[in-house]
Amino acid sequence: MSNTYATLAELQAHIDASGDVSWQAANVGNMNTALAAATRWIDERMDTRFRAVAESRVYTARWPDLLYIDDLVSLTMLSTDEDGDGVYETTWFDSDFILEPANAAMRNRPYRQIRRRANSGRTFPTGDSAIEVTGMFGYSLEPPASIQQACLLIAHRLWMRKDAIFGVAGTPGLGVTIVQARINADADVLAMLDGVDRRYV
Repeated sequence: MSNTYATLAELQAHIDASGDVSWQAANVGNMNTALAAATRWIDERMDTRFRAVAESRVYTARWPDLLYIDDLVSLTMLSTDEDGDGVYETTWFDSDFILEPANAAMRNRPYRQIRRRANSGRTFPTGDSAIEVTGMFGYSLEPPASIQQACLLIAHRLWMRKDAIFGVAGTPGLGVTIVQARINADADVLAMLDGVDRRYV
């Protein structure tokens, strides 16, 4: 599944590194579901996506010189609706604005705001949804290694839950393994997510 933060092959290797297992179709289906659920859980927890997609989004500016936006990897077009008719008729030039933080790309971080350049003759209209931003939205083009690993840990845990509906798996001969359903209690997952630069506004 191309929109997940780890692949099916990576999860299978994470579950059994020997490579000798022939996975049944039902197991493959459960793995794909676990990967999708883990990816969406990370998205919700971090309030961003770690694989950028091309989109157009509209925003309302609080101030005429500064606009807060969602995580953005690259900007294609910035347009404004000057008269409130729902048409974004004014296209800004690169010389009219600057993406911030200024060194975000060098640090593999997303842009999170757009500032009008002081010498620009344009200002952000403050009407509702008066600004349209087109570009690659997300934290990064591809998920960082920490996000990929967190996805694998969560997906592995979710996949194992099929054998532990009540939270317990195992046999008397092998002992009992407790499968913790609450991902929020996984210190390793939380440590990897906490290492991601987040904006608190």
